[in-house]
Amino acid sequence: MMKSAIKVLQVGKYYHPYKGGIETFLYNLCTYLRGKVELKVLVSNTHFNTVIEDIDGVKITRAACAGIFLSTPVCPSFPKHIYSSDADIIHIHSPNPIAEISSLILREKKKVVVSYHSDIIRQRKTGFFYSPIHKSFLRSADKIIVATPNHIKSSPLLTMFGEKCKVVPYGIDLNRFEITPYIGHAISEIKRKYKEPILLFVGRLVYYKGVEYLIQAMREIDARLLIVGSGPEETMLKKLVSHFGLSDRCIFLGEVLDEYLISLYHASDILILPSVEKAEAFGIVQLEAFACKKPVISTNLSSGVSYVNKNGETGIAVEPRNPAALSGAIRKLLSNSDERRRMGGNGRRRVEGEFTVSKMGEGYMRVYEEIMR
Repeated sequence: MMKSAIKVLQVGKYYHPYKGGIETFLYNLCTYLRGKVELKVLVSNTHFNTVIEDIDGVKITRAACAGIFLSTPVCPSFPKHIYSSDADIIHIHSPNPIAEISSLILREKKKVVVSYHSDIIRQRKTGFFYSPIHKSFLRSADKIIVATPNHIKSSPLLTMFGEKCKVVPYGIDLNRFEITPYIGHAISEIKRKYKEPILLFVGRLVYYKGVEYLIQAMREIDARLLIVGSGPEETMLKKLVSHFGLSDRCIFLGEVLDEYLISLYHASDILILPSVEKAEAFGIVQLEAFACKKPVISTNLSSGVSYVNKNGETGIAVEPRNPAALSGAIRKLLSNSDERRRMGGNGRRRVEGEFTVSKMGEGYMRVYEEIMR
C-alpha cells in the first residue's frame, strides 16, 4: 500500500458475521477496499465490552453496547473512537444516531461520506428527537451515497440534499455463488428432502418483511416454502402457520451457514420478497437469487426494491399486503418453467452488468478521491 493511501474509517451498526442486508453490503465493500485504502471499521458489539479483531485483513473495532434504544445500539465510546481516529474520511452508514451525533460534534476537519440506506419509517419517537440531528448531519456531509435513484425520489429528506447525492448500487461477489462439490451435493439433498417445487424467503423476520402475507398466500399453493432467518416476528409467524395448518408447506430453517444458503438459492424455483414498507430499501437477497439465475417475486414499493427487480423482466412485482396477488404470481411462474429460466437468466445478466462488488467499489473509490482533491 502506498504511503499516500486515503485513510477511511467505516462506521456502521454491526459487521460480519452479523446477518443483515447492510452488514452484507458493508462486508462486501470492505473486502473490495482492503489494500486500496487504509481501512478501519467501527461498529457496535452485541455486549457491553469492546472487542478489536481482524477479519480478512480488516481491523474491526466492536464498541461496547450499553443496550438498544428504539432499535438503535447505544455505544457510549463511539464519540471517543471517532474523535481519536486518524482517518481522512469518516464514512458513516445511516441511519445511525450516535455515530451522526459524534460526527457533528467531534469530526473537526475530517471529510464525511454518508451511505444513506433507508429513511426511518416506523420509529416515530426516534424521528421526533432524531430528525433535527439527522438533517444537520446530512447538511454537514461532503457526499451522500444511495444505492438506487428511487432512494432519492422517495425520500422527503434526501430531496433537500439532491445536489450532494450520488447513486452507487450495491454489489455482490458472483464467485461466492459458484456451485462447488459441497453445494452440488447439498442442492440434491434439499430437493430430495423437501420435494419440488421449492419457494424461498431469506431475511430477518421483522414487521416490514411481510412474511405473514406470504404465509397466507401459501394456503393456495402446493409447494414448499423454506423460510431462512430469525427475528422478533418468528413466534407469531409460526403460530400463523399452525393456525392455517401449513406446517407441511411452510418450513422455518432459522439461520443457516453461507454455503447452505447458496445451496438453497440454487435448489429453489423462486425467491419471494413480500415486503410491505420502504424500510425494505433495496433487498440484497434479490441480487443473490439473480446470481443463481432464479426469478424474484417482490412488491411494488417506492424504495430500491422495485429498481432491482424489473417487473416482467427479472421477476414479478405485486402490490404489498396482498396474499391473493402473491399466490397468483407464484402460480404463474410455477406453471411456466421457460418463463422462470428467462427471468432468472435476465437477473443474472442484470447483476453482471450493474451490481458487482467491483462496480460498487470503483464507485466508492471515485467518491473518496473526488472529495480528497
